[in-house]
Amino acid sequence: GVDIAWHFDPARELGGDICDFLSPEPNALVVVLGDVSGKGVPAALYGAAIGEMVRGRTFRRRLEKRETTPAELLSGMNRILHERNLEEYYCTLCYAMFEFKKKIVTFANSGLPFPILWKEGKAQQLDMPGTPLGSFGASQYDNYQFALEVGEVFVLCSDGIFEAFDEAGQEFGAARVLEVVERNYDRPSKEIVNEIFAAVQNFCGDAPQSDDRTVVVVKINQLGPPKTA
Repeated sequence: GVDIAWHFDPARELGGDICDFLSPEPNALVVVLGDVSGKGVPAALYGAAIGEMVRGRTFRRRLEKRETTPAELLSGMNRILHERNLEEYYCTLCYAMFEFKKKIVTFANSGLPFPILWKEGKAQQLDMPGTPLGSFGASQYDNYQFALEVGEVFVLCSDGIFEAFDEAGQEFGAARVLEVVERNYDRPSKEIVNEIFAAVQNFCGDAPQSDDRTVVVVKINQLGPPKTA
């Protein structure tokens, strides 16, 4: 009952965006999108380490008696990354836990551009402030929980989408992403992803790409048990 698509376009041969889809338990899906500082090989290595940290802490839910919330997971990661004292490195990351049986989604965000939700004919960003992981050891994060409804479309973008610049130095911006989503909400997730990238490329023209770009689209087509004939 869920239609998911994503695309990653690195600024260089290797990039620092992180994207993963995990199922820590039945009827649950974790979607993770992150962006580490820097580009090229150092960013890719740092991103791979953070990606493994996310996976390990997500699947730990199976072993622990108490379920870890997305906010608690980010707080724990932040402490570890800060203790490593890699001052030039940090990570913005959005962690979304979709629980289809409960019909809820819970977000925690550490500085990634706010996720987009399309519902009832309108696309809007969900306000979720947060400090990048690794910046301050005592940073705390919040859980943002929403009821899931059939027909909703969630879009996550790394800042390379919002901060894409044209030849005149103008920024693509969130408003243009919202417009693309509103025009294409009824199409399959893969086509929505493609339309966002096409709009960015058309806007930028021949301006060089300065940052990695990643888009994830999650469409809720059905909730509850599968329908029988």
